[in-house]
Amino acid sequence: MAALSSRDAEHVLRFVADAEELGGDHAFTPEVLAELGKLVEADWVAYDEADRVRRRFGYGADRPGDEYDRPEVSYWEIAGEHPVCSRHNTGDSRALKLSDFMTLRELRQSRIYSIWFGPFGVERQLNLAIPSPPWHAKTFLFSRGPGPDFTERDRRVLDLLQPHLGHLWRAARVRRQLRAALESLESGSEHDARGVILMAPGGLIELASPSACRLLRDYFDEAGRLDAPAALVNWFESGSPTFVCRRGEHRLSISRSGSMLLLEETRDELGLTSRERDVLAWVARGKTNSEVAEILWVTPSTVRKHLENIYAKLGVHTRTAAVTRFLGALGD
Repeated sequence: MAALSSRDAEHVLRFVADAEELGGDHAFTPEVLAELGKLVEADWVAYDEADRVRRRFGYGADRPGDEYDRPEVSYWEIAGEHPVCSRHNTGDSRALKLSDFMTLRELRQSRIYSIWFGPFGVERQLNLAIPSPPWHAKTFLFSRGPGPDFTERDRRVLDLLQPHLGHLWRAARVRRQLRAALESLESGSEHDARGVILMAPGGLIELASPSACRLLRDYFDEAGRLDAPAALVNWFESGSPTFVCRRGEHRLSISRSGSMLLLEETRDELGLTSRERDVLAWVARGKTNSEVAEILWVTPSTVRKHLENIYAKLGVHTRTAAVTRFLGALGD
């Protein structure tokens, strides 16, 4: 990838710093999109989150002044015809243009243009995805009307920003979770799966919720002490965003926001490996064994073997039953 000019690099760094200040419960507010639109010029700038399996949209935002009425046709009816979305769905999260896949003439002759792009006058689009689990999409959309296409410089800017955007999203999620945990602090039980710790200088614990004390006891065999476990202090001082440890089928994840730590315990109810979860997530989206194999860079026989293991672990005999169990475990 060619390097950005010093001016562009400076603007990218400034955006990252400003976005930290502008973000709230959600990282990508309309105000953040306005700043992002100064880096990559477009007629419309938007951000959307979606559950690909259940075909539901979650949080979404438009740059101020870019709001518009959604078309009557459902996005899910044409998602398979959108070349950039289709490529992102395979796990390729790079910044991609419509023109990477079809000429302007081909676009104007397509069905998706007549019912989706055309009514809004969109003829150019550059999209960037934040790497996510197969069932969840987080996508930035930059759209233009008739005129010049997006440039390779625009693509480089977004690809360079991608890891920073992922960090901003995760930081906002931690802020939301911390706020919810703090709100329930007084009424919380030590048996809650989520807890909060306020760290003080020198690795001391200034405040810990009842559930956080239990989690420290269960995973570090330490509780009631003013100083945090050494492993936790070393992680905290390293600046790394996440700490993970396991206890059997239970998993403790610790995230940070300043001096506040969010502890969250989860349990793998399905008992599947990460690769088996990937396979089942793609099966849940209607992919065949051959299609899953191509996406995951394995052979169809490997996918078939993963499915056999999945069926045995879940106690089912069909793809439909396995997917039903999988979606139930994901929750709403």
